[in-house]
Amino acid sequence: MTKNPHFNKGLAMHLIHMCNLTYEQYENNGRFQVPFGVKLVKSFKGMAFGREEWFGFILETWDCVVIAFRGTLSDPDWIADAEAFQDIFPYSESKGLIHHGFLSIYQSCREEIFKTYARIAPYKRLYITGHSLGGALATLHAMDVVENGHFPKVTMYNYASPRVGNKEFTHRFSTRVPDCIRFINSHDIIPMLPPQKIYCPFTKRSWNYQHVPKQVKFSLQAGSIRNNHALTTYKKGIQRLVSDSPNE
Repeated sequence: MTKNPHFNKGLAMHLIHMCNLTYEQYENNGRFQVPFGVKLVKSFKGMAFGREEWFGFILETWDCVVIAFRGTLSDPDWIADAEAFQDIFPYSESKGLIHHGFLSIYQSCREEIFKTYARIAPYKRLYITGHSLGGALATLHAMDVVENGHFPKVTMYNYASPRVGNKEFTHRFSTRVPDCIRFINSHDIIPMLPPQKIYCPFTKRSWNYQHVPKQVKFSLQAGSIRNNHALTTYKKGIQRLVSDSPNE
């Protein structure tokens, strides 16, 4: 049983469906089935190692906004994932260090996202989600939007996210984004990457990585590295959890 007061199973299942739609969007050249009663505000692309790709969308209802980021699919995505040296996160006063490859993709779609937000009523709640690489992008966006956005309440749920930044970034994130959960399958290796310490023999530099807080873990062996990481496995694992939310 989870004891995270921010965990709401219904919300977790809804947002994992949003993550699934980002893969549908990519596979169908931008087209996907928008849920009934929800307005598609923006589909956006990002640059992965020099190639423009569909990376997510922004949906809106009368009282909330959802932004979802896609995980790794293409060869350029894998290259970006491997660019694990660190840069300063430029959208926060903390100057924490974060993964270069994740930042490069995020920066390529950030301006378009914030321009879209400027057209949305400021009283609405923002939900941010993503799976795998998309979970890392969701983390960067959550930090950015609480520092620089106008939404009164920001919630971030991600699934199978790798580590994103160093201790300074993680500490700032924990104070600025309290309403967040990382869902982890204990048999999934992707959340164990990048390693907590990386040393480059060519530059003689080291980089350190930590996870952002508030992990909710389940254990589900699906038979392979790929299956342990799959959204379908995360859906099954979360279905087994018990929510502590009073709304459940």
